[in-house]
Amino acid sequence: MKTAAFLSLFAIAGATSVQALDRIIAFADSYTDNGNDYANSGFPPSPPYWKGRFSDGPTWLEYVADNLKGIDVINHGHGGATTDNEHAYSEFNGYVVPGAVQQVEQSDDNGTENDLYIISIGYNDLNGIINPDMAMNYKYTKEDVARGVLNTVKGIQKKYNGKEFLFQNVAPFYHWPVIQKDDKDRTKSLINEYNSLVESEVKKIKGIKAKFMDINSWFEEAIANPEKYGLRTDNGACDPGIGKTDVCEDPEKHFYFDSYHPQAKIHKAWGEWATDYLTKAYDFGGNGKGSSSN
Repeated sequence: MKTAAFLSLFAIAGATSVQALDRIIAFADSYTDNGNDYANSGFPPSPPYWKGRFSDGPTWLEYVADNLKGIDVINHGHGGATTDNEHAYSEFNGYVVPGAVQQVEQSDDNGTENDLYIISIGYNDLNGIINPDMAMNYKYTKEDVARGVLNTVKGIQKKYNGKEFLFQNVAPFYHWPVIQKDDKDRTKSLINEYNSLVESEVKKIKGIKAKFMDINSWFEEAIANPEKYGLRTDNGACDPGIGKTDVCEDPEKHFYFDSYHPQAKIHKAWGEWATDYLTKAYDFGGNGKGSSSN
């Protein structure tokens, strides 16, 4: 499926909101983290990780914040975040990473029903099921992961009377170097089953307007055409692992900056695509430059 095709499909699916939205508030993981983990733990090492991002440049939501006019972006993304620490969590240098449920509990945003709440989570949970590398309940299932998303929504409803929600599904990380060849098929199945489950369950929640942003399809196309970004997928990760200080000398040629995360060019393209989606799907009031904050 071509990018233009699925972009227009999802733009049509999300009708413009009647009430202009004031802000974007994101609860998310390392793909969105704009330095929150680093500020609390010193991880990942910077350099080579750019200012504590889990990549060698800004993350996708930072590009959205720069591109949108008249909208503030509050970014609670944390690398290693799960949907709920009750079942699984990550820890870096003694810092326990807040899951999405905990991010909501710890937030102090004075959120309202006129804010857009982005939830981009689930990757670490599913990877943990395939590669148990965090503190977790080893009977953890995709249903537990989905329940964490639903509880995140309920927390936002209760705390901020949230109404407008945008959910990003889980990227096709079965392609990522962290997934061993023998695990790729079952990882792909797990991702697809989980994405379908979350969308189905979210649609049952009363009192919210939910839209779904298909980053899974976007990444599939990007991975199939890495040359579009001047990148390659057959040269492995620039950091074959995560958090190393001795990395490759040509990160600008690697689709994967480390075994878990894409390179900066992909974040930039993702941010541009997301900006286009958001401006077609929502009405953001006000004028001026967007800004990004923790």
